[in-house]
Amino acid sequence: MPSDEIQTDRSMRALKIALYAQIAMVVAAIVAMTLAPPREGPMMVIPLGPAAVGQTMGWALPKGAAFLGQGPLPGSILVYARRDLLAASAWQHSSLLIKAPEIFCGKIAGTQGKKQTSWN
Repeated sequence: MPSDEIQTDRSMRALKIALYAQIAMVVAAIVAMTLAPPREGPMMVIPLGPAAVGQTMGWALPKGAAFLGQGPLPGSILVYARRDLLAASAWQHSSLLIKAPEIFCGKIAGTQGKKQTSWN
């Protein structure tokens, strides 16, 4: 009956692979939900290539983003914006939009529904 043992071993291996794939999908979904930018609010714009802060601001601000500060990553900026107005341009300029992490911007990430700038 070695054939039955081989079949059982293959079935167990397939089940393990399916389980690991499901776990990976759940982890990816949690990460995506955690980093997803809000519909409107503080966001971090992260260029995926070598871009200066001025270059990032050059395309983000005309799309309605209010500059809140420089981000922690090279070329990144913190903005208050509407996701729908900024998302297409971010894609065109090879940049990511993520929720502004509270650890990097403190009270900025906690503001909801009102623009805050450094001069307010």
